[in-house]
Amino acid sequence: MKIPKTPLRSRFELLEEIGRGGLSRVYKARDLVAIRAGLSDAVVALKVMAAGADVGDDLVSLMHREARRLRDLVHPNIVRVYDMDNEGRLHFMVMEYLEGMSFAKILREADGHRLALPQIDRLVRDVAAALAFAHGRGVVHSDLKPANIFIETGGRVKLIDFNIACPVARPIKVSEEDTVAILGRLGALTPAYASPQRLAGAEPSSGDDVFSLGLVTYLALTGRKPFHAGGAAAAVAENEAIAKPEGLSWWRWQALRAALALDDRERLSDVGRFARLFTGGPLVEPAWRAGLR
Repeated sequence: MKIPKTPLRSRFELLEEIGRGGLSRVYKARDLVAIRAGLSDAVVALKVMAAGADVGDDLVSLMHREARRLRDLVHPNIVRVYDMDNEGRLHFMVMEYLEGMSFAKILREADGHRLALPQIDRLVRDVAAALAFAHGRGVVHSDLKPANIFIETGGRVKLIDFNIACPVARPIKVSEEDTVAILGRLGALTPAYASPQRLAGAEPSSGDDVFSLGLVTYLALTGRKPFHAGGAAAAVAENEAIAKPEGLSWWRWQALRAALALDDRERLSDVGRFARLFTGGPLVEPAWRAGLR
């Protein structure tokens, strides 16, 4: 992907690459319009993809449509999406710039050791609050994993990469093998963190996000994933049972088992309920919501 040296749309000056996915790159950028307006917060993140052989017009249209939907997902635990624009064949999403580190990096630095339980509880509560907000507006994240959970410098947890998030019950009319391949290529599905139903090409549901959050929680508790290398699909085929994390209380374990049920008919589908059961207390009512009443 060749990025121009001049500001995109004569507005966004790219400063440095801060991440990349299957078909896109993320840049720290300076908003020149904000600077001219005298605003102090002039730094944004730009997710850029180039339409062409790998990215067709249908995917570009999908990205623009999803960006419009995600502008309405205004929540303290979800990265803000401001706009979607293009310059020629380059299409870019303008997002909130975050300082801190991904949860994936935190896990790498833990090097297989269990994280502190209060840290895990905050992660579960914050991620669950973000997902519950999205689910209430008909959006399933569908690719929840450590790399898509960001911990800001001040400790707040934010979900990122909602850009290819799936509306609830969007039908997928391709084969199971093609579905996994296409979604994986787009960065919209990571098989190691996906539910058996998503791997089989089923319509996305809130229960898929609960499964992924349960898997991330297990990883934080133990330093390893609950299933063998084959992931959830192999676990279904082998009827694999997950082992209880050492030292975890019975009530936390029951909640985690319910989130990680391979059969979606036995799985918790309400992410807020999982958070309440696992942490042993109510999901705290955010002050921002009380202010809207």
